[in-house]
Amino acid sequence: MQSAEKIRNQYEELKNLLISIEVDLLKNLSGNKSAGVRARKTLREVKKQATDIIKSTIALEKEE
Repeated sequence: MQSAEKIRNQYEELKNLLISIEVDLLKNLSGNKSAGVRARKTLREVKKQATDIIKSTIALEKEE
């Protein structure tokens, strides 16, 4: 199933984004405003990735 593999890859990308955001969040808490901008940008990307995963899983269920 190529679609299942696509979903796994999307999930791995999402996990990597969540891991990468931690550094910027911690820097932002220390007062680094630029890190806050990067963290918010990454959070928007997390939302987009999550939406894509939801759409892919719905499409996979419809195929079955």
